[in-house]
Amino acid sequence: MDASASAVSRNGNGKRKYEHGPVMRVSSPFINTASSSYQQACSKPFNGRKLVFQPLATSNRLSGDDTSHRCEPPAVPHETTTGGPASAGQFTFVVSTADNFLPGQRYRTARYSRQTSVSLGDDGEPAHKRLRLTCETQQAQKPILRPSRPIAISDQVNSDIWQGILSYCDPKLLLKLKTINSAFYRLLSDRSAIWKQSRQNYFGADMPDCPQGLTEQQYVDLLAGRGCQSRTCPNENTARVFWTFQTRLCPKCFKERTIRADDLPLQRCHSIYLSNIKDSADTRVQLWELLPMARSDGRRYMQPRPVDVTTNSWRGGSNSCHFAFLKSSYAQLEDMYLDFVASSPQSNDALKGWVEGVRRQTMAFMTEVQQIEAWYKVRNGADRDLQQVRIDFFETRAAQLSPPLQSRILWNMAAFRRVIRVPQAPSERSWNTLKAKILPYREQAEQVEQFKIAMAHRDHSRFSPSIRLSEKLHDHRSGRSKWVRTLQPEQTFVLELGQEVFARCLDDKVADEDLLLMCLNGVYHVYEQLKKTSKCPVGLNFDGTTGPYILTLDDARMIVEDVFMKEISPRSQRGETVFRGLRCRGCHRSDFIKTWSFTAAFEHILEAHSQQIGEGLEFWRFAVPFGSCKLRDGRDGPLRFPWYSVPWPKCLPLAPSHQETREMGHWHPDSNEVYTPLRVRNTISAFEGRQPRHNGLPGSDFVGNIVSAATALKGLWLDGTCQMKIALKYAADRYVSTLGTVAPISLLKESVERLRHANPAIELRFRCGVCVGDGGVVQSAKHVKYKLPIETLLIHWEEKHHNSDRVWSQNLMSLPSDSVLMERIEEADGRLQHEKDRAKNRTAELPSNLRKRPRLKGNVVMQTRLASEALDELFARRHPNPSESNVGKPACRTTVAATER
Repeated sequence: MDASASAVSRNGNGKRKYEHGPVMRVSSPFINTASSSYQQACSKPFNGRKLVFQPLATSNRLSGDDTSHRCEPPAVPHETTTGGPASAGQFTFVVSTADNFLPGQRYRTARYSRQTSVSLGDDGEPAHKRLRLTCETQQAQKPILRPSRPIAISDQVNSDIWQGILSYCDPKLLLKLKTINSAFYRLLSDRSAIWKQSRQNYFGADMPDCPQGLTEQQYVDLLAGRGCQSRTCPNENTARVFWTFQTRLCPKCFKERTIRADDLPLQRCHSIYLSNIKDSADTRVQLWELLPMARSDGRRYMQPRPVDVTTNSWRGGSNSCHFAFLKSSYAQLEDMYLDFVASSPQSNDALKGWVEGVRRQTMAFMTEVQQIEAWYKVRNGADRDLQQVRIDFFETRAAQLSPPLQSRILWNMAAFRRVIRVPQAPSERSWNTLKAKILPYREQAEQVEQFKIAMAHRDHSRFSPSIRLSEKLHDHRSGRSKWVRTLQPEQTFVLELGQEVFARCLDDKVADEDLLLMCLNGVYHVYEQLKKTSKCPVGLNFDGTTGPYILTLDDARMIVEDVFMKEISPRSQRGETVFRGLRCRGCHRSDFIKTWSFTAAFEHILEAHSQQIGEGLEFWRFAVPFGSCKLRDGRDGPLRFPWYSVPWPKCLPLAPSHQETREMGHWHPDSNEVYTPLRVRNTISAFEGRQPRHNGLPGSDFVGNIVSAATALKGLWLDGTCQMKIALKYAADRYVSTLGTVAPISLLKESVERLRHANPAIELRFRCGVCVGDGGVVQSAKHVKYKLPIETLLIHWEEKHHNSDRVWSQNLMSLPSDSVLMERIEEADGRLQHEKDRAKNRTAELPSNLRKRPRLKGNVVMQTRLASEALDELFARRHPNPSESNVGKPACRTTVAATER
């Protein structure tokens, strides 16, 4: 007893901690610790009672285990083992240690188990030492980690507590929580204070309040959400908010839903006179000026129209071609105006009061819009401050390199320009990542910097070797541009070779889209073969040496100007396709595709891409200094590219209009890319073997049929011109089959407004079909170069083509041919089916991957119909007549040349 008592701790008075009764050493009751402690065995009133210890492993078993995992203790020889439960006069202790448990398992004690009784003597000493219990048959198992389930009791948590929790969540998280279950959906829908507190915590309390016309939830959705808010649009990545219209739209839907004032039909342009003097412009108000509007170039949103708060009116001019507004808003305001005019007395005071009320409401709304736009600029200003911090940090680190990297050279690196836009504080790790990307291209960046310096002072850099060589080459090769045309021997050789390859391409019936690039590609490879056999001419090369001639980009330009343009007029429709359908390999935008001519494309590359260095960017090879190139007669040559100093690359940095530059990879001048020409066009008409179905309307109802067809085509992944082609074909064929004559053009005029409401994808802006197909009309003509509103086009038809033998349903508008329509239907269906397959695969992965969320617009994609299904709905296939045999007869096909010309 003394030995064991010596280990007992003592209190501050020197007394033993356990003064009453004996103590015993008991193992820790926690499974994660193996320590022991002394506890009082019994108190004085119970000294005479017998203590019974029940070893946990006596008759215990693991939950769910069989008897093979039972731990049997050794027999205790000094005490009698009883089979029943302990008596009332005994204390029962369940002794458990860390060795009795395995991870992830729990022991159960039988209700009536065997007990081992150990008697204590009068002095409190145990009669015998307790034996260690062992479990040899039980093996260690790997712990099973199961996910916690805090949501299981979420329905028991008070909604006020959830409101406090959710108020501190990120707005983006709230948008996701609303889609988890119905409880969160109802809570977030009913409690607008959650959304308000969340946006103020995240964006700051100084942000503008919720504007009129929006709820707090809608306001947060515009601030933090993503995806086009058009119901039928599958775009999930749109983030631009048009606060003037309180919506988030992709560029395509913005163009469909808005209209500029100059595009309004004449019958819908309402002028409101506020006084009896109708000739005064000061007292006249256009109805569209009472709407919220934004400045636009017809394709994209730029900024809201500014408001003069002092006069409560618009600031600046009112050019109708600069401002856009929602079509639905104008239709609603137009109905209100017509109802007011019809119901109110014809008095200027009442009309003036109505106008002032609408204007006051609009100006108040636009003032809120300006506040939100101003707050956005301030918020973006913080990002610009962080951007400046990153710029200073990386420039300092670059200056510490050996040798130092100057700031102006650092700005030539594309990786540096990308990394400074990251909205995070700079670090040494980010600098090391950037350094690994820019050091391999240091030499090229220095070359570009030398090019900038030389071009900035080229008028005073007569002593620059590059500029002097450029002027020497220009004087040597500029004879073909003089009044008296003179050519060098190497130029004559290249022109003859170009004419030979051009004639071969025409014989092979190369498509117009591929004609220029395939011909130039053929000239290069043929000349390289001749150079290997020493059959090429000798001339002045791009590096100033004289020897076997090396082709330059000036030779390619010479072939385009002196071979192609003499055979194909650049002002014709075919010339538009051949010469102005080239895409730059450095431009990868998909929302806006710009095509170039051969000369303009290289000038664009030199200006936009040649001064950026990085991985996959080889356009720096065109950054060669060149002079002003004055001709001997004193005129300045219009040179904006070093045509004479750049060798003709094996792979031109251009692509035809039918290829996607994003999918072609990085461009390299020595690449062995195989040119992919336009596939052979399908010559089958989309309407071959078809006839229009009956839709319940009479065939003579041209307006009803064309509107019904346009409604059936709504939401398809098909171009608006293709949809107009199908709708017009359906209505015209039904009219002809019923009355046996062509529908009058006046019926199309009546259907214009209903078409706008039935299908916004049909823009109703077209080029003149007759003028486009007429090779004698210049390409710069108004009705050939631009798409005009249908009302303007109808006036042009009445003035120019009404008395011709042309059928207006086939020649009024420049629409795709029947065979081209079939191709576009197949392409649209292919893209849609690909997106549907992706949506199905993602949905199938959701149960096995908790991190993946359903696509925001997945249902929109799955519910969209294929264009071929819509075509089958409008045009039924004719069943062949068994009595008529077509064996041996050629299929009815339309040649590409006939349909295109």
